[in-house]
Amino acid sequence: MSGVDHDLIEEIRDSARDFLQRRDQRQRKRAETPPDRDYWREIAEVGWLGMSVPETLGGLGLGWRAMAAVLEEAGRAQLPEPLVGAGVLPAALLARIEPVDAARRDALLQAVCGGETLLGLAWQETEGQLEAGEAATAFGVSVIEREGAYVLNGEKRHVMPGAGVDGWLVTADGERGTALFFVAAGTPGVTAQVHARADGGAACHLAIESAVVPADALLARDGVLDAVDEALDLGRLMQSAELAGVARQALADSVAYLNTRQQFGRPLASFQALQHRLVDAAMQVELAANSLLDALDTLDARPGDATLRKTVASRAKARAARAGLEATRLAIQLHGAIGYTEECDVSLYFRSALHLAAWLGNATAHRQRYGALAALPAPGADDDDAVPITDFPREADWNGMPEADFRRLVRGFFRAHYPEHLRHVPWRLHWDEIKDWYFTLARQGWIAPSWPREHGGMALSPARQIAFIEEAERHGVARAPDQGLVMLGPILIRHGTEEQRARFLPGILSGEAVWAQGYSEPNAGSDLASLRCEALVDGDDLIVSGQKTWSTLAQDATHMFMLVRTDKTVKKQAGISFLLVDLASPGVSRRPIRTLSGHEEFCEVFFDQVRVPRANLVGELNAGWGIAKALLGFERLFSGSPKHANHALQQIFSIARQRGLLADPAFADRLAELRLDAADLTAMYSVFAELAKAGRPLPPELSLLKVWATETHERLGALLIQIAEEYGGAAMRLGYGNGQVHALAPYVNALAATIFSGTNEIQRNIYAKQLGLEGA
Repeated sequence: MSGVDHDLIEEIRDSARDFLQRRDQRQRKRAETPPDRDYWREIAEVGWLGMSVPETLGGLGLGWRAMAAVLEEAGRAQLPEPLVGAGVLPAALLARIEPVDAARRDALLQAVCGGETLLGLAWQETEGQLEAGEAATAFGVSVIEREGAYVLNGEKRHVMPGAGVDGWLVTADGERGTALFFVAAGTPGVTAQVHARADGGAACHLAIESAVVPADALLARDGVLDAVDEALDLGRLMQSAELAGVARQALADSVAYLNTRQQFGRPLASFQALQHRLVDAAMQVELAANSLLDALDTLDARPGDATLRKTVASRAKARAARAGLEATRLAIQLHGAIGYTEECDVSLYFRSALHLAAWLGNATAHRQRYGALAALPAPGADDDDAVPITDFPREADWNGMPEADFRRLVRGFFRAHYPEHLRHVPWRLHWDEIKDWYFTLARQGWIAPSWPREHGGMALSPARQIAFIEEAERHGVARAPDQGLVMLGPILIRHGTEEQRARFLPGILSGEAVWAQGYSEPNAGSDLASLRCEALVDGDDLIVSGQKTWSTLAQDATHMFMLVRTDKTVKKQAGISFLLVDLASPGVSRRPIRTLSGHEEFCEVFFDQVRVPRANLVGELNAGWGIAKALLGFERLFSGSPKHANHALQQIFSIARQRGLLADPAFADRLAELRLDAADLTAMYSVFAELAKAGRPLPPELSLLKVWATETHERLGALLIQIAEEYGGAAMRLGYGNGQVHALAPYVNALAATIFSGTNEIQRNIYAKQLGLEGA
């Protein structure tokens, strides 16, 4: 991710948008005309056809991120020309074959990149086929060599584009394996049976009967199937970008329509039910976009791993197909009767989504492929590494270390030092139960993985943070009291004074100070700005009176960071301050709250004329709301961590193995869907974690991360309850089978997570405003 030139990508995106807006692409799409060869050459002149082709082969070498930006804009504009079919697939394949004649291949590739030759890729022989070598059929194309020429017979199906082309790249099976040929349009014996796609484009079935092609039509003999499969996966990734563009524009058109359309005397945009439906569709689009970027980053990092390429391509296509279909289907519904007509632009987007979602494999096929290819979690956390590690450095180049070595080191440390009796505990432990582990991490210097080194942290990259979290979950490491680590610490690093950092950060790192959060009040939960706990200025002190509630494990804390009202004469957000309070101060009292799981996880805290030094004020007086929002961002980022979902997945796999469920196709398909949800959650989380680490503002899409993380966790918890059978209704502390799986815990914990940090309904309201819906 760090090697991507984001400014260049945005310049390419802006240039593509400008180019596409010079003509009315939507009207052209309605006309359902064949590819415009003059316009195709213009597309070539701006560099799109050679954008991803290496410079050594005459291309621009700008990579797939740049191409994805172009395809997304093409999807938004509804470009009629088959950019994936005639641009991406032929160029990607020709660049990856081992040519029989390099000069012949290079000339053909240059003709494709220059827009002079329009080709289709003819590889598919059966419906639903995902890989070139999947299943040869009686109707597949065969080849025999005869007198300096080749004779082809057979059929290829669902070839795109199917009309107006100069020829096709055709795979054919012979005695020496699969070869690749260029078959010119008009070759005797080759018949293109053209049929229209849902978007108006033309595909065809190629019927090839004793077609004789010259010797130089043979392009490659070796590694053809692998090259085709790689080109197909790259094509699917670019399809995903185009689908994201289709979905984004359909949603934008819907927002504009709802803002102007009146019903019952109100704009449709003001109806919360419609707002939430749009937000959920937007969430799918963001997941698709982040899944695509994660896939492209993965391919850049490990370009030769074919299994990994197939896995991430299927994951991206499955999510993008879902996003495209859901967003465009919703757009029709929100537009009402006009949306069901060809006169309305959303019909174009819906038809485009239908075509793209089905071609090169639909969402179900790719979900199943992902489920078959994605590595399964390890059977347990007790698998020994070959040589146990005994030396654990306090400091190292963690981010430069190979990930496998980093994971092995972390895993070894957990095995050596984490208490066995505290493994896989599915509820929050009190300080007296977990403090020894906290002190162990503190002594090791590993207590604050995300903090900068200069403040005592490990400065882990987002990828390394996720690896650290995954290994902790795998070993069953309980979450230590961490509100000082994940919330207050980053706030002080960003907003505190040097004196405050020197006074408070060391105590967080050592465990000498245990912090609780004081935000919510009885009438100020999601509407946090309505808080009434007040602090009156009295010389060098503030005197605090009021109440805080739902403070996690505040009964164990030594300190609290809290929001207090310091001015009642201004609008409610403007009169709030951020204060650090020693809970040993006179006037503080606490009452634990027992949850439905029977655990005293929360606490009410009462303040009766509590005197707090003004030096404990973070930021300026009455300027706490901005800090509060930043902290809420960190809290939502933490709530959006994939570790909770991944832990639930581990528990599901544990029971599924015990019960033999992994061999059940229905269960495997449901599990694959949830694994996709968790994987895309990880991709989205990584983007925000990178922003937080770089000190950049966290965008409004953070609300979507919180919603998706907690609801994915809840869906996984529900499946765990289902497969645990009777244990799904047992007490939360009763373990399933060997006692390592607490079937009820993930679901119950997820229920709480959908409420904390602003309920998921409030998060949807927040993002509805970001979409521009009036009245949101």
